[in-house]
Amino acid sequence: MPYEVTLIPGDGCGAQVADVMRDLVAATGVDIQWDLQTGADLDAMVASVRRTGVALKGKIVSVAAGGKMPLTLQFRKKLGVHAIVRHVIHLPGLPARAPGTNLVVVREASEDIYSGFEHESTDGVFESVKVTTRAACERISTFAFEYAVRHGRKRVTTVHKANILKKADGMFLAVSREVAARYPSIQHDDIIVDALCMRIVRRPSDFDVLLCGNLFGDIVSDVAAGMAGGVTVACGTCYADGAVVFENPHGTSVEVVGPDGANPYPMIGMAVDLLRYLGEIDASARLRHACVAALEAGVHTGDMGGTAGTQEVHAAVRGGLTSAR
Repeated sequence: MPYEVTLIPGDGCGAQVADVMRDLVAATGVDIQWDLQTGADLDAMVASVRRTGVALKGKIVSVAAGGKMPLTLQFRKKLGVHAIVRHVIHLPGLPARAPGTNLVVVREASEDIYSGFEHESTDGVFESVKVTTRAACERISTFAFEYAVRHGRKRVTTVHKANILKKADGMFLAVSREVAARYPSIQHDDIIVDALCMRIVRRPSDFDVLLCGNLFGDIVSDVAAGMAGGVTVACGTCYADGAVVFENPHGTSVEVVGPDGANPYPMIGMAVDLLRYLGEIDASARLRHACVAALEAGVHTGDMGGTAGTQEVHAAVRGGLTSAR
């Protein structure tokens, strides 16, 4: 019986790289029925994900207008996403500033500055409200420690700005310490966000699991991915009650890179994670191995400093899958 998975290719080159991904998943032998959603209908996207329970989502380009949040944020809120995990792991053969990087960013996704509470208090003076609740702090802290236990990680570091945001981040830090006490097998420490960014740029290997609020998690996850190879390792997993979304928050347009210039590795990487999530461990491992083999062979797209086009990557990864059988 085939798996049913929601597919939201996204804008720009999304459809192109999604076609590559679907062909490679089919080549693994795993039968997936894709419920294709264009991204134009928010309600239809959310309804599909709630029905299937799992989705792959590319970058949706939307310009905030009329006080509305970008469509991706609306999608996350309507679905009830409360945690986003980015496992930033360097892939062999991928050009990177910090080869060997292997850290996890756990990001609270339901509140913080992304709550959308802004107003103009007087002419030329705007106030943006950072929302922090004890319930969300406890939920994301528990999530981070449970993740560390399940995945054999050794340490959780709480990221904060409690020296300035004494109430909001002070509570975030205090609650994370309370939760840490329930997990004596996992080390716990904390770091101020600006000091963290400097240390990630110098030595990302210093960190294991980073527990962050929404805004800091957004920033830190991209800093870490930038050190480990860029957009190829910048995909994340969104968790809502009853649903998981594998998401690529980055993308580009055909006008920028040309008809064969898109990098399909991020979408393929999401498929690797999807197959593992579905319990298709062998297929996931074979697809990942084929990607690594292509990277090690120098099949690098323009954003990596190479010259390979989308279809050259497609052919190289498919060839690796065939040879692995």
